[in-house]
Amino acid sequence: MQSIARNIRRFSVAHGRHFATTRALPRDAIKTGLVVGMFASHKLFSSEQMPQALQDKIIQEVQALDNKADAGSVQLVLSPDLTQHIAVVGLGSSESTANTTEIVRTAVANGIKQLKAKKVSDISIAPMPSAHAAGEAAALASFTFTAFKTQKKAEESPLTIASADATAEWSAGRVYAEAQNYARELMATPANYMTPTIFAQRVRDEMASLANVTVNVHDEQWARRQRMGGLIAVAQGSDEPLRFVEIIYRGRPGDPVALALVGKGITFDTGGYSLKLGKNMDLMKGDMGGGATVVAAMRAIAQLQLPINVVATVPLCENMVSGRATKVSDVYTSRAGLTVEVMNTDAEGRIVLADALHYTVEAHQPQSIVDVATLTGAMVVALGELYTGVFTPSPTLWQHIDRAGATTDEPVWRMPLHDRWDAMLKSPIADLSNIGCKGEAGACTAAAFLRQFVDGPRLTPPAVMREQNNDESVPRWAHLDIAGPMEASTSEGYHHQGMSGRPTRLLIELAKQLSAE
Repeated sequence: MQSIARNIRRFSVAHGRHFATTRALPRDAIKTGLVVGMFASHKLFSSEQMPQALQDKIIQEVQALDNKADAGSVQLVLSPDLTQHIAVVGLGSSESTANTTEIVRTAVANGIKQLKAKKVSDISIAPMPSAHAAGEAAALASFTFTAFKTQKKAEESPLTIASADATAEWSAGRVYAEAQNYARELMATPANYMTPTIFAQRVRDEMASLANVTVNVHDEQWARRQRMGGLIAVAQGSDEPLRFVEIIYRGRPGDPVALALVGKGITFDTGGYSLKLGKNMDLMKGDMGGGATVVAAMRAIAQLQLPINVVATVPLCENMVSGRATKVSDVYTSRAGLTVEVMNTDAEGRIVLADALHYTVEAHQPQSIVDVATLTGAMVVALGELYTGVFTPSPTLWQHIDRAGATTDEPVWRMPLHDRWDAMLKSPIADLSNIGCKGEAGACTAAAFLRQFVDGPRLTPPAVMREQNNDESVPRWAHLDIAGPMEASTSEGYHHQGMSGRPTRLLIELAKQLSAE
Protein backbone atom coordinates (compact mmCIF):
# COMPACT_ATOMS: atom_id res chain seq x y z
CA MET A 1 0.00 0.00 0.00
CA GLN A 2 1.29 3.47 -0.77
CA SER A 3 2.02 5.65 2.22
CA ILE A 4 -0.47 8.30 3.29
CA ALA A 5 2.05 10.99 2.43
CA ARG A 6 2.41 9.72 -1.14
CA ASN A 7 -1.36 9.39 -1.51
CA ILE A 8 -2.02 12.88 -0.22
CA ARG A 9 0.65 14.29 -2.54
CA ARG A 10 -0.88 12.37 -5.44
CA PHE A 11 -4.32 13.79 -4.74
CA SER A 12 -2.86 17.26 -4.15
CA VAL A 13 -1.02 17.32 -7.46
CA ALA A 14 -3.96 15.84 -9.34
CA HIS A 15 -6.20 18.63 -8.13
CA GLY A 16 -3.64 21.45 -8.31
CA ARG A 17 -3.13 21.93 -4.59
CA HIS A 18 0.38 20.74 -3.66
CA PHE A 19 1.12 22.38 -0.31
CA ALA A 20 4.50 23.80 -1.34
CA THR A 21 3.65 25.17 -4.74
CA THR A 22 0.04 26.42 -4.77
CA ARG A 23 -1.05 29.99 -4.16
CA ALA A 24 -3.28 30.84 -1.17
CA LEU A 25 -6.94 31.23 -2.08
CA PRO A 26 -9.75 33.30 -0.56
CA ARG A 27 -11.75 31.06 1.79
CA ASP A 28 -14.90 31.27 -0.31
CA ALA A 29 -12.92 30.15 -3.37
CA ILE A 30 -11.56 26.95 -1.80
CA LYS A 31 -13.27 24.01 -3.49
CA THR A 32 -11.09 21.12 -2.31
CA GLY A 33 -11.19 19.34 1.02
CA LEU A 34 -9.61 16.52 2.99
CA VAL A 35 -11.09 14.36 5.78
CA VAL A 36 -8.59 13.03 8.33
CA GLY A 37 -9.17 11.00 11.49
CA MET A 38 -7.95 11.92 14.97
CA PHE A 39 -8.08 10.04 18.27
CA ALA A 40 -9.00 11.77 21.51
CA SER A 41 -5.30 11.72 22.41
CA HIS A 42 -4.83 14.12 19.46
CA LYS A 43 -2.95 11.46 17.57
CA LEU A 44 -3.79 11.37 13.89
CA PHE A 45 -4.53 8.00 12.34
CA SER A 46 -1.31 6.75 10.66
CA SER A 47 0.28 10.07 11.60
CA GLU A 48 3.81 8.72 11.13
CA GLN A 49 3.20 8.73 7.35
CA MET A 50 1.55 12.16 7.11
CA PRO A 51 3.47 15.25 5.93
CA GLN A 52 4.84 16.92 9.06
CA ALA A 53 3.73 20.44 8.13
CA LEU A 54 0.17 19.27 7.67
CA GLN A 55 0.27 17.16 10.83
CA ASP A 56 1.60 20.03 12.97
CA LYS A 57 -0.97 22.46 11.60
CA ILE A 58 -3.88 20.13 12.32
CA ILE A 59 -2.79 19.28 15.87
CA GLN A 60 -2.07 22.92 16.77
CA GLU A 61 -5.47 24.09 15.51
CA VAL A 62 -7.37 21.35 17.33
CA GLN A 63 -5.49 21.84 20.59
CA ALA A 64 -5.97 25.61 20.42
CA LEU A 65 -9.72 25.10 20.31
CA ASP A 66 -9.59 22.47 23.08
CA ASN A 67 -11.32 19.96 20.80
CA LYS A 68 -11.46 16.54 22.49
CA ALA A 69 -11.85 14.65 19.18
CA ASP A 70 -14.85 12.79 20.56
CA ALA A 71 -16.28 10.11 18.29
CA GLY A 72 -18.06 11.77 15.39
CA SER A 73 -16.89 15.31 16.16
CA VAL A 74 -15.59 17.60 13.40
CA GLN A 75 -13.08 20.44 13.50
CA LEU A 76 -12.46 22.41 10.29
CA VAL A 77 -8.97 23.81 9.71
CA LEU A 78 -7.12 25.19 6.71
CA SER A 79 -4.07 23.61 5.14
CA PRO A 80 -0.73 25.39 5.78
CA ASP A 81 -0.85 27.04 2.34
CA LEU A 82 -4.53 28.07 2.76
CA THR A 83 -5.69 26.20 -0.33
CA GLN A 84 -7.64 23.35 1.23
CA HIS A 85 -10.31 22.84 3.90
CA ILE A 86 -9.46 19.97 6.25
CA ALA A 87 -12.15 18.23 8.29
CA VAL A 88 -10.57 16.64 11.35
CA VAL A 89 -13.01 13.97 12.50
CA GLY A 90 -13.01 12.42 15.95
CA LEU A 91 -12.37 8.67 16.19
CA GLY A 92 -13.02 8.28 19.90
CA SER A 93 -11.24 7.94 23.18
CA SER A 94 -8.81 5.21 22.19
CA GLU A 95 -7.34 3.54 19.15
CA SER A 96 -9.23 0.34 19.93
CA THR A 97 -12.53 2.24 20.05
CA ALA A 98 -11.81 3.68 16.62
CA ASN A 99 -11.81 0.21 15.11
CA THR A 100 -15.59 0.11 15.32
CA THR A 101 -17.03 0.64 11.86
CA GLU A 102 -19.96 2.76 13.04
CA ILE A 103 -17.65 5.41 14.52
CA VAL A 104 -15.84 5.66 11.20
CA ARG A 105 -19.11 5.81 9.22
CA THR A 106 -20.46 8.61 11.38
CA ALA A 107 -17.21 10.57 11.62
CA VAL A 108 -16.46 10.51 7.90
CA ALA A 109 -20.06 11.40 7.05
CA ASN A 110 -20.00 14.34 9.45
CA GLY A 111 -16.75 15.54 7.93
CA ILE A 112 -18.15 15.36 4.41
CA LYS A 113 -21.25 17.29 5.45
CA GLN A 114 -19.15 20.05 6.99
CA LEU A 115 -17.08 20.34 3.83
CA LYS A 116 -20.21 20.39 1.67
CA ALA A 117 -21.49 23.28 3.82
CA LYS A 118 -18.31 25.14 2.84
CA LYS A 119 -19.19 24.58 -0.85
CA VAL A 120 -16.31 22.16 -1.28
CA SER A 121 -16.87 20.03 -4.37
CA ASP A 122 -13.76 17.84 -4.44
CA ILE A 123 -13.08 15.80 -1.30
CA SER A 124 -10.35 13.28 -0.47
CA ILE A 125 -10.70 10.85 2.43
CA ALA A 126 -7.47 10.01 4.24
CA PRO A 127 -7.05 6.36 5.34
CA MET A 128 -9.35 5.37 8.19
CA PRO A 129 -9.43 2.40 10.60
CA SER A 130 -12.11 0.83 8.39
CA ALA A 131 -11.89 1.48 4.66
CA HIS A 132 -15.22 -0.29 4.11
CA ALA A 133 -17.03 1.99 6.58
CA ALA A 134 -15.35 5.07 5.10
CA GLY A 135 -16.51 4.03 1.63
CA GLU A 136 -20.07 3.59 2.92
CA ALA A 137 -20.00 7.01 4.58
CA ALA A 138 -18.70 8.69 1.43
CA ALA A 139 -21.70 7.52 -0.60
CA LEU A 140 -24.37 7.79 2.10
CA ALA A 141 -23.38 11.31 3.19
CA SER A 142 -23.39 12.64 -0.38
CA PHE A 143 -26.95 11.43 -1.14
CA THR A 144 -29.45 14.04 -2.30
CA PHE A 145 -32.88 13.69 -3.86
CA THR A 146 -33.63 16.74 -5.98
CA ALA A 147 -35.13 15.09 -9.06
CA PHE A 148 -38.29 17.18 -8.84
CA LYS A 149 -36.72 20.51 -7.72
CA THR A 150 -36.01 22.20 -11.04
CA GLN A 151 -34.04 25.22 -9.79
CA LYS A 152 -32.05 23.37 -7.14
CA LYS A 153 -31.26 20.57 -9.56
CA ALA A 154 -29.97 23.08 -12.11
CA GLU A 155 -27.78 24.79 -9.50
CA GLU A 156 -26.36 21.57 -8.04
CA SER A 157 -22.60 21.18 -8.29
CA PRO A 158 -21.28 17.65 -8.72
CA LEU A 159 -19.51 16.33 -5.64
CA THR A 160 -16.40 14.19 -6.14
CA ILE A 161 -15.23 12.02 -3.25
CA ALA A 162 -12.10 9.87 -3.53
CA SER A 163 -10.02 7.87 -1.09
CA ALA A 164 -6.30 8.16 -0.47
CA ASP A 165 -6.53 4.49 0.51
CA ALA A 166 -8.64 3.14 -2.37
CA THR A 167 -8.64 -0.53 -1.43
CA ALA A 168 -11.08 -3.26 -2.39
CA GLU A 169 -12.75 -2.72 0.98
CA TRP A 170 -13.35 0.96 0.18
CA SER A 171 -14.88 -0.03 -3.16
CA ALA A 172 -17.09 -2.67 -1.53
CA GLY A 173 -18.27 -0.10 1.02
CA ARG A 174 -19.25 2.22 -1.83
CA VAL A 175 -21.25 -0.59 -3.46
CA TYR A 176 -23.13 -1.29 -0.20
CA ALA A 177 -23.97 2.38 0.30
CA GLU A 178 -24.84 3.17 -3.30
CA ALA A 179 -27.32 0.30 -3.14
CA GLN A 180 -28.95 1.90 -0.10
CA ASN A 181 -29.05 5.23 -1.94
CA TYR A 182 -30.75 3.49 -4.86
CA ALA A 183 -33.40 2.12 -2.49
CA ARG A 184 -33.81 5.61 -1.00
CA GLU A 185 -34.39 7.02 -4.47
CA LEU A 186 -36.98 4.39 -5.37
CA MET A 187 -38.85 4.94 -2.10
CA ALA A 188 -38.75 8.74 -2.29
CA THR A 189 -40.02 8.93 -5.86
CA PRO A 190 -43.70 10.01 -6.03
CA ALA A 191 -46.12 7.18 -6.75
CA ASN A 192 -47.20 8.61 -10.12
CA TYR A 193 -43.55 8.27 -11.21
CA MET A 194 -43.14 4.85 -9.57
CA THR A 195 -46.09 2.71 -10.67
CA PRO A 196 -45.72 -1.09 -10.77
CA THR A 197 -44.92 -0.86 -14.48
CA ILE A 198 -42.28 1.83 -13.99
CA PHE A 199 -40.75 0.03 -11.01
CA ALA A 200 -40.44 -3.17 -13.03
CA GLN A 201 -38.81 -1.32 -15.93
CA ARG A 202 -36.37 0.37 -13.54
CA VAL A 203 -35.33 -3.08 -12.34
CA ARG A 204 -34.81 -4.30 -15.91
CA ASP A 205 -32.69 -1.26 -16.75
CA GLU A 206 -30.65 -1.43 -13.54
CA MET A 207 -29.81 -5.11 -13.88
CA ALA A 208 -29.25 -5.20 -17.65
CA SER A 209 -25.46 -4.80 -17.52
CA LEU A 210 -24.81 -7.11 -14.56
CA ALA A 211 -23.32 -10.56 -15.06
CA ASN A 212 -25.10 -13.75 -14.00
CA VAL A 213 -28.45 -11.99 -13.55
CA THR A 214 -31.81 -12.86 -15.09
CA VAL A 215 -34.84 -10.60 -14.65
CA ASN A 216 -38.37 -11.82 -15.34
CA VAL A 217 -41.27 -9.38 -15.25
CA HIS A 218 -44.65 -11.11 -15.09
CA ASP A 219 -48.11 -9.63 -15.74
CA GLU A 220 -51.66 -10.31 -14.51
CA GLN A 221 -52.24 -13.20 -16.90
CA TRP A 222 -49.19 -14.93 -15.48
CA ALA A 223 -50.40 -14.22 -11.92
CA ARG A 224 -53.76 -15.83 -12.78
CA ARG A 225 -52.04 -18.92 -14.16
CA GLN A 226 -50.06 -19.03 -10.92
CA ARG A 227 -53.32 -18.86 -8.90
CA MET A 228 -52.16 -15.71 -7.06
CA GLY A 229 -55.60 -14.80 -5.79
CA GLY A 230 -54.23 -12.50 -3.08
CA LEU A 231 -52.11 -10.35 -5.39
CA ILE A 232 -55.00 -10.08 -7.84
CA ALA A 233 -57.49 -9.20 -5.05
CA VAL A 234 -55.35 -6.27 -3.87
CA ALA A 235 -54.46 -5.05 -7.38
CA GLN A 236 -57.98 -5.12 -8.82
CA GLY A 237 -58.98 -1.79 -7.27
CA SER A 238 -56.40 0.14 -9.31
CA ASP A 239 -56.23 1.16 -12.96
CA GLU A 240 -52.48 0.46 -12.82
CA PRO A 241 -51.71 -3.14 -13.83
CA LEU A 242 -49.89 -5.40 -11.40
CA ARG A 243 -46.41 -6.70 -12.03
CA PHE A 244 -44.42 -9.52 -10.44
CA VAL A 245 -40.65 -9.06 -10.62
CA GLU A 246 -38.33 -12.03 -10.33
CA ILE A 247 -34.55 -11.56 -10.16
CA ILE A 248 -32.28 -14.61 -10.36
CA TYR A 249 -28.57 -14.27 -9.59
CA ARG A 250 -26.33 -17.29 -10.15
CA GLY A 251 -23.02 -16.67 -8.42
CA ARG A 252 -22.45 -20.38 -7.91
CA PRO A 253 -23.94 -22.22 -10.89
CA GLY A 254 -25.06 -25.77 -10.20
CA ASP A 255 -25.64 -25.19 -6.48
CA PRO A 256 -29.07 -24.77 -4.85
CA VAL A 257 -30.53 -21.33 -4.18
CA ALA A 258 -29.01 -20.43 -0.83
CA LEU A 259 -31.10 -17.32 -0.20
CA ALA A 260 -34.40 -15.95 -1.44
CA LEU A 261 -35.52 -12.38 -0.73
CA VAL A 262 -39.18 -11.39 -1.01
CA GLY A 263 -40.08 -7.68 -0.89
CA LYS A 264 -43.46 -6.07 -0.45
CA GLY A 265 -44.13 -3.88 -3.48
CA ILE A 266 -47.22 -1.77 -2.78
CA THR A 267 -46.31 1.32 -4.80
CA PHE A 268 -49.06 3.33 -3.10
CA ASP A 269 -51.31 2.31 -0.23
CA THR A 270 -54.55 4.19 0.46
CA GLY A 271 -55.70 1.42 2.78
CA GLY A 272 -58.46 0.49 0.34
CA TYR A 273 -61.95 0.58 1.84
CA SER A 274 -60.31 0.47 5.30
CA LEU A 275 -59.14 3.95 4.32
CA LYS A 276 -56.10 5.44 6.02
CA LEU A 277 -56.23 8.83 7.71
CA GLY A 278 -54.97 11.71 5.59
CA LYS A 279 -52.11 12.44 8.02
CA ASN A 280 -48.87 10.89 6.77
CA MET A 281 -50.56 9.18 3.82
CA ASP A 282 -47.88 10.80 1.66
CA LEU A 283 -45.43 8.34 3.19
CA MET A 284 -47.33 5.51 1.53
CA LYS A 285 -45.35 6.05 -1.67
CA GLY A 286 -42.68 4.24 0.35
CA ASP A 287 -44.88 1.22 1.07
CA MET A 288 -42.81 -0.58 -1.55
CA GLY A 289 -39.76 -0.17 0.70
CA GLY A 290 -39.40 -3.92 1.12
CA GLY A 291 -39.31 -4.34 -2.64
CA ALA A 292 -36.92 -1.39 -3.06
CA THR A 293 -34.41 -2.72 -0.53
CA VAL A 294 -34.57 -6.25 -1.95
CA VAL A 295 -33.93 -5.02 -5.50
CA ALA A 296 -31.12 -2.72 -4.34
CA ALA A 297 -29.49 -5.55 -2.39
CA MET A 298 -29.65 -7.79 -5.47
CA ARG A 299 -27.90 -5.10 -7.51
CA ALA A 300 -25.04 -4.96 -5.00
CA ILE A 301 -24.81 -8.77 -4.69
CA ALA A 302 -24.38 -8.97 -8.46
CA GLN A 303 -21.92 -6.05 -8.60
CA LEU A 304 -19.79 -7.74 -5.93
CA GLN A 305 -20.17 -11.09 -7.73
CA LEU A 306 -20.68 -12.90 -4.45
CA PRO A 307 -20.27 -16.69 -4.77
CA ILE A 308 -23.87 -17.55 -3.91
CA ASN A 309 -27.16 -18.18 -5.70
CA VAL A 310 -29.83 -15.66 -4.69
CA VAL A 311 -33.37 -15.10 -5.92
CA ALA A 312 -35.57 -12.07 -5.26
CA THR A 313 -39.29 -11.68 -5.92
CA VAL A 314 -41.35 -8.50 -5.64
CA PRO A 315 -45.17 -8.50 -6.04
CA LEU A 316 -46.07 -5.01 -7.30
CA CYS A 317 -49.45 -3.28 -7.24
CA GLU A 318 -51.39 -0.32 -5.82
CA ASN A 319 -53.96 -0.60 -3.03
CA MET A 320 -56.73 1.74 -4.16
CA VAL A 321 -60.47 2.40 -3.72
CA SER A 322 -62.83 1.88 -6.68
CA GLY A 323 -65.89 -0.04 -7.75
CA ARG A 324 -63.64 -3.03 -8.44
CA ALA A 325 -61.69 -2.90 -5.19
CA THR A 326 -61.82 -5.72 -2.68
CA LYS A 327 -64.37 -5.02 0.07
CA VAL A 328 -64.21 -5.80 3.76
CA SER A 329 -65.46 -9.39 4.29
CA ASP A 330 -64.65 -10.47 0.72
CA VAL A 331 -63.04 -13.91 0.40
CA TYR A 332 -60.29 -14.88 -2.03
CA THR A 333 -58.32 -18.07 -2.62
CA SER A 334 -54.56 -17.82 -2.15
CA ARG A 335 -51.92 -19.57 -4.24
CA ALA A 336 -51.53 -22.10 -1.43
CA GLY A 337 -55.20 -23.02 -1.78
CA LEU A 338 -56.19 -21.49 1.56
CA THR A 339 -59.24 -19.23 1.49
CA VAL A 340 -58.82 -15.86 3.21
CA GLU A 341 -61.51 -13.50 4.50
CA VAL A 342 -60.35 -9.90 4.12
CA MET A 343 -61.42 -8.25 7.36
CA ASN A 344 -59.16 -5.21 6.82
CA THR A 345 -58.21 -4.04 3.34
CA ASP A 346 -55.35 -2.02 4.86
CA ALA A 347 -53.68 -5.31 5.82
CA GLU A 348 -52.91 -5.88 2.16
CA GLY A 349 -49.14 -6.33 2.39
CA ARG A 350 -49.38 -9.76 3.96
CA ILE A 351 -51.89 -10.78 1.29
CA VAL A 352 -49.53 -10.13 -1.63
CA LEU A 353 -46.50 -11.41 0.29
CA ALA A 354 -48.26 -14.70 1.05
CA ASP A 355 -48.62 -15.54 -2.64
CA ALA A 356 -45.06 -14.41 -3.35
CA LEU A 357 -43.62 -16.49 -0.51
CA HIS A 358 -45.55 -19.59 -1.58
CA TYR A 359 -44.41 -19.17 -5.20
CA THR A 360 -40.78 -18.54 -4.27
CA VAL A 361 -40.55 -21.57 -2.00
CA GLU A 362 -42.18 -23.84 -4.57
CA ALA A 363 -40.40 -22.52 -7.67
CA HIS A 364 -36.88 -22.01 -6.28
CA GLN A 365 -36.66 -24.23 -3.17
CA PRO A 366 -34.30 -21.89 -1.33
CA GLN A 367 -32.35 -22.98 1.72
CA SER A 368 -33.26 -19.70 3.46
CA ILE A 369 -35.99 -17.19 2.63
CA VAL A 370 -36.35 -13.68 4.06
CA ASP A 371 -39.30 -11.40 3.41
CA VAL A 372 -38.99 -7.65 3.95
CA ALA A 373 -42.03 -5.42 4.35
CA THR A 374 -43.31 -2.12 5.70
CA LEU A 375 -46.02 -4.23 7.25
CA THR A 376 -47.57 -3.00 10.51
CA GLY A 377 -48.08 0.16 12.51
CA ALA A 378 -47.84 -2.08 15.56
CA MET A 379 -44.15 -2.57 14.85
CA VAL A 380 -43.59 1.20 14.80
CA VAL A 381 -45.26 1.41 18.23
CA ALA A 382 -43.16 -1.46 19.55
CA LEU A 383 -39.70 -0.56 18.25
CA GLY A 384 -39.83 2.92 16.71
CA GLU A 385 -37.64 3.78 13.73
CA LEU A 386 -34.33 2.42 15.01
CA TYR A 387 -34.92 -1.35 15.07
CA THR A 388 -36.24 -3.78 12.48
CA GLY A 389 -38.44 -6.45 14.03
CA VAL A 390 -37.45 -9.98 13.04
CA PHE A 391 -39.71 -13.01 13.31
CA THR A 392 -38.09 -16.37 12.68
CA PRO A 393 -38.32 -19.88 14.10
CA SER A 394 -34.73 -20.54 13.02
CA PRO A 395 -31.94 -19.76 15.52
CA THR A 396 -29.34 -20.18 12.79
CA LEU A 397 -30.96 -17.68 10.43
CA TRP A 398 -31.56 -15.29 13.33
CA GLN A 399 -27.86 -15.39 14.23
CA HIS A 400 -26.91 -14.53 10.65
CA ILE A 401 -29.39 -11.63 10.52
CA ASP A 402 -28.34 -10.34 13.93
CA ARG A 403 -24.65 -10.43 12.95
CA ALA A 404 -25.37 -8.73 9.62
CA GLY A 405 -27.30 -6.00 11.42
CA ALA A 406 -24.46 -5.46 13.89
CA THR A 407 -21.91 -5.25 11.08
CA THR A 408 -23.89 -2.64 9.13
CA ASP A 409 -25.34 -0.91 12.21
CA GLU A 410 -28.89 -1.59 11.06
CA PRO A 411 -30.17 -2.91 14.40
CA VAL A 412 -32.62 -5.81 14.59
CA TRP A 413 -34.70 -7.19 17.43
CA ARG A 414 -36.07 -10.71 17.56
CA MET A 415 -39.83 -10.88 18.09
CA PRO A 416 -41.78 -13.92 19.34
CA LEU A 417 -43.64 -16.43 17.19
CA HIS A 418 -46.30 -18.21 19.26
CA ASP A 419 -48.52 -20.95 17.90
CA ARG A 420 -51.51 -19.60 19.81
CA TRP A 421 -51.58 -16.59 17.50
CA ASP A 422 -52.48 -18.95 14.68
CA ALA A 423 -55.82 -19.56 16.35
CA MET A 424 -56.46 -15.80 16.30
CA LEU A 425 -56.36 -15.93 12.48
CA LYS A 426 -59.33 -18.27 12.16
CA SER A 427 -62.30 -16.99 10.17
CA PRO A 428 -65.89 -18.18 10.73
CA ILE A 429 -66.44 -18.55 6.97
CA ALA A 430 -62.97 -19.13 5.47
CA ASP A 431 -59.72 -20.85 6.36
CA LEU A 432 -58.08 -17.66 7.55
CA SER A 433 -58.76 -14.02 8.34
CA ASN A 434 -56.10 -11.57 7.20
CA ILE A 435 -56.02 -9.97 10.67
CA GLY A 436 -56.17 -11.30 14.20
CA CYS A 437 -59.67 -11.55 15.66
CA LYS A 438 -58.79 -9.85 18.97
CA GLY A 439 -57.19 -6.70 17.61
CA GLU A 440 -53.99 -7.25 19.58
CA ALA A 441 -50.40 -8.32 18.80
CA GLY A 442 -50.78 -6.82 15.32
CA ALA A 443 -47.19 -7.36 14.15
CA CYS A 444 -47.11 -10.86 15.62
CA THR A 445 -50.36 -12.04 14.02
CA ALA A 446 -49.15 -10.61 10.69
CA ALA A 447 -46.03 -12.78 10.97
CA ALA A 448 -48.18 -15.75 11.97
CA PHE A 449 -50.29 -15.19 8.84
CA LEU A 450 -47.20 -15.24 6.60
CA ARG A 451 -45.89 -18.38 8.25
CA GLN A 452 -48.90 -20.31 6.95
CA PHE A 453 -47.56 -19.88 3.40
CA VAL A 454 -43.93 -20.87 4.02
CA ASP A 455 -44.11 -24.23 5.79
CA GLY A 456 -47.80 -25.12 5.72
CA PRO A 457 -50.90 -24.03 7.64
CA ARG A 458 -50.98 -24.18 11.43
CA LEU A 459 -54.70 -23.93 11.98
CA THR A 460 -54.83 -26.33 14.94
CA PRO A 461 -52.38 -25.09 17.59
CA PRO A 462 -50.97 -27.56 20.13
CA ALA A 463 -51.95 -27.45 23.77
CA VAL A 464 -48.62 -25.85 24.62
CA MET A 465 -46.34 -23.54 22.72
CA ARG A 466 -43.94 -25.37 20.45
CA GLU A 467 -40.30 -24.56 21.17
CA GLN A 468 -39.58 -21.62 18.87
CA ASN A 469 -35.82 -21.98 18.93
CA ASN A 470 -35.64 -25.54 17.59
CA ASP A 471 -37.42 -25.14 14.25
CA GLU A 472 -34.74 -25.70 11.60
CA SER A 473 -37.12 -26.71 8.84
CA VAL A 474 -36.08 -26.07 5.24
CA PRO A 475 -36.40 -23.42 4.10
CA ARG A 476 -35.29 -21.39 7.07
CA TRP A 477 -37.61 -18.39 7.09
CA ALA A 478 -37.49 -14.90 8.57
CA HIS A 479 -39.91 -12.00 8.31
CA LEU A 480 -38.48 -8.47 8.64
CA ASP A 481 -41.01 -5.78 9.51
CA ILE A 482 -39.41 -2.46 8.50
CA ALA A 483 -42.41 -0.18 9.08
CA GLY A 484 -40.35 1.80 11.62
CA PRO A 485 -36.95 2.13 9.94
CA MET A 486 -38.47 2.84 6.50
CA GLU A 487 -38.16 6.53 7.39
CA ALA A 488 -35.59 8.66 9.22
CA SER A 489 -37.19 11.55 11.07
CA THR A 490 -33.93 13.53 11.35
CA SER A 491 -30.68 14.01 9.45
CA GLU A 492 -27.85 12.75 11.61
CA GLY A 493 -24.44 11.44 10.62
CA TYR A 494 -24.90 9.48 7.39
CA HIS A 495 -28.69 9.32 7.88
CA HIS A 496 -30.93 11.68 5.91
CA GLN A 497 -34.42 12.78 6.87
CA GLY A 498 -36.93 10.97 4.71
CA MET A 499 -37.00 7.52 3.18
CA SER A 500 -34.08 5.57 4.61
CA GLY A 501 -33.40 2.70 2.21
CA ARG A 502 -32.94 0.39 5.19
CA PRO A 503 -32.13 -2.49 5.59
CA THR A 504 -30.40 -2.76 2.19
CA ARG A 505 -26.88 -3.06 3.57
CA LEU A 506 -28.00 -5.69 6.07
CA LEU A 507 -29.39 -7.84 3.24
CA ILE A 508 -26.15 -7.54 1.26
CA GLU A 509 -24.13 -8.48 4.33
CA LEU A 510 -26.45 -11.43 5.00
CA ALA A 511 -25.82 -12.76 1.49
CA LYS A 512 -22.08 -12.25 1.96
CA GLN A 513 -22.13 -14.25 5.21
CA LEU A 514 -24.17 -17.07 3.68
CA SER A 515 -21.82 -17.18 0.69
CA ALA A 516 -18.99 -18.07 3.07
CA GLU A 517 -20.83 -21.08 4.57
